[in-house]
Amino acid sequence: MKVEDVMGCSFPVWYDKFNKCTIKSIVIPLSAEVLTYLQDNGTLVLPEGVQPEPTYKRDSEEVEEWDHCEVSGGVVEGPKLEEFNTKLRDAIKRLGGSVFPKLNWSSPKDASWIAFNNSLRCCTPGDVYLLLKSSSFITHDLTAPFKDCDNQSETNTDHEYCLVLRRWMEINPAFEFRCFVRNRDLIGISQRDISQSYSCIGADQANIRSDIVSFWRENIENRFPLLNYVIDVYRPAKDNVILLDFNPFGETTDGLLFSWKELQGEDETRQGLNRVIEEESSESSIIEPLGRSLDELNERNTMDSNREAYQQSTSSRTATEFRFISDATGVQPRPYMQYSLPVDILDLSTGQDPMKLVDFLQMKIQTEGDDTSDEEDVPS
Repeated sequence: MKVEDVMGCSFPVWYDKFNKCTIKSIVIPLSAEVLTYLQDNGTLVLPEGVQPEPTYKRDSEEVEEWDHCEVSGGVVEGPKLEEFNTKLRDAIKRLGGSVFPKLNWSSPKDASWIAFNNSLRCCTPGDVYLLLKSSSFITHDLTAPFKDCDNQSETNTDHEYCLVLRRWMEINPAFEFRCFVRNRDLIGISQRDISQSYSCIGADQANIRSDIVSFWRENIENRFPLLNYVIDVYRPAKDNVILLDFNPFGETTDGLLFSWKELQGEDETRQGLNRVIEEESSESSIIEPLGRSLDELNERNTMDSNREAYQQSTSSRTATEFRFISDATGVQPRPYMQYSLPVDILDLSTGQDPMKLVDFLQMKIQTEGDDTSDEEDVPS
């Protein structure tokens, strides 16, 4: 993956060319003052006058002010971003009163837990700031968007950061799909929400695949400049596909039901991706349901290259493999649940900070020692 690939997927770069087949959006460049505020990873304090409105009524005495916070050594006040706040309010109004926020590449999906409505639906500037300031995905955009690029040290990575507000649309996750394009060839389509099994996908798989492939060929194939890229699409009904986003073709982007070794052509045991499909009789073509792990898939392919553990459609000569979860045995954990846990718990469970584990064990030993001492002091 190159810096140019990441830059080519930046929202302001592609939106004007594809605005007729995607959701209406407004792009607002981030001023230096706003950028500094978003990059500050200290106390979560919102700009003055933009406190988010709760969706339920609370006693005014219990409402905590978000535009200042008492910390050791004094009170931290939120910045005054009146001009930018005015732009936000105007854009939200023009988009119908509620929006979906994101930056050049990422949206704050990992921070939905902190919002009053547990959603990315924003109706005020305060809603937008709260999500952006609480998101690790947004921090990645602002600090290390080219971290996985091979040529980041050789290329000028200066670029303009923007806030993107998209008209709010209720999206059924069962109809959202991720598509992988390698060497200008659509090689794979994956169910986007891998935490659920949706029976409607299996029942309509041929039409889903056909609609997505047709949409890509008619609207994107010869218009998007990159050789390799990933697109997210929404297909709410037959013959209706909406472009959601472009993503870099690399491990920065979640491969979902594909591994990146497969997508990059490094897994020689797989025969399904980007292969030429020969005409076979229905008796010799055997397709099994999904719900199997990739390890099991590779093992089965070694035994019999004609058997597939993933659902796929083969109506065209060059296969575009379509993967979805056909039963509950194939579901995976919700990808953003970990972000709602305290950082200390995550560090302990993953071992990312060994010193916290040492401190925890020392505290445990001390606690057990105190309990033992208390028992010895009790008269018999």
